[in-house]
Amino acid sequence: MKIKISFLIALVLLTLGCWLSASFLFGALSPVWLIVLGMAAWLFISAMVWAARKMSAKVWIYAGLLTLIVLFLPTSMLAKILPDNLSQPLDSLVSVSFILIISLALIITAMLLNSSLNLYNEWQNAGAGEDENSQTQPKLAGRTASIALVLSALLLAKVLHNIYWFTVWDNTDDSLGYIWLIIPILAALFSSEILLITLPGRTKVASILYLLIIPGVMILVSARAQRVDFRQLTVERAEQVSQALETYYSQEGRYPQDLQHLTPGYMLSLPAPVIISGQNWCYDRGDDYYRLGYVYREHWSDPRLIGQVYGTKGEWPDLNRMCEGEVVALQERNPDYRYEYWMESE
Repeated sequence: MKIKISFLIALVLLTLGCWLSASFLFGALSPVWLIVLGMAAWLFISAMVWAARKMSAKVWIYAGLLTLIVLFLPTSMLAKILPDNLSQPLDSLVSVSFILIISLALIITAMLLNSSLNLYNEWQNAGAGEDENSQTQPKLAGRTASIALVLSALLLAKVLHNIYWFTVWDNTDDSLGYIWLIIPILAALFSSEILLITLPGRTKVASILYLLIIPGVMILVSARAQRVDFRQLTVERAEQVSQALETYYSQEGRYPQDLQHLTPGYMLSLPAPVIISGQNWCYDRGDDYYRLGYVYREHWSDPRLIGQVYGTKGEWPDLNRMCEGEVVALQERNPDYRYEYWMESE
């Protein structure tokens, strides 16, 4: 009876939360949407409870591995800068996809935790006096529980890592701050409700911890990322690339034709400038000289794109203005936005 009452209270709160969040993101919604969202929330939770009870732990382990692989895709590729219109912040397909993947990962993390705790209880309750053959199944349950628990921890860690870098990239444009966290937080709330229903006995405390800890940690990670100076971060990354170029020159006797030649021998991966999403380094070279820079702008709404030179080495001939190629690429990606190209000395 207590569980049913808790379920109903949580369902009402989740429905109100979804309605208020949707009203905030997409404009005022009529109270009729409360009924629609309530039915949708009940159907979703019911379906997930059924899946948690009927599907084996191996299914959730495979789902967790697949989601983890997706989360390891480069954040800069997934995290397209959110649109300018704050009244409709989720009209970017790439951004919506990223947020939904994060939310799905949180639900799968909860399902892995549920499977792990249930298998652990099964292992604990196995008779200690049974013969060796009859103990094979409990031992397998214990190993599977450990795998599910470790995978859930890895999945959660990667979720937080991606939230951090998504927020950093979001800050380079018309930042939405904490607004985009609404959907992942709702996913965490739904997950905690599912855990409350499906977990037995004292293990139900995991649902409360999930409810309190996961949204709080996501907010803390996002707050930390919003304090990052992405311009200084770009300078630090430029210094890393410059040092790798010097190491390459000392060993090869020339500078690389392309910066990609620095990986993986001289850099594990090539970091990107964190000024404008999707841009690459500006790089001119010869056998005994190079020029490294990036496209800079004072503010996300400033149409002036500045070719910023970070470092040079050797005597290089008169070349075109720095970053002309990158500016052309940005103009091709955003043909409706009028850019002005400047050099840092202009």
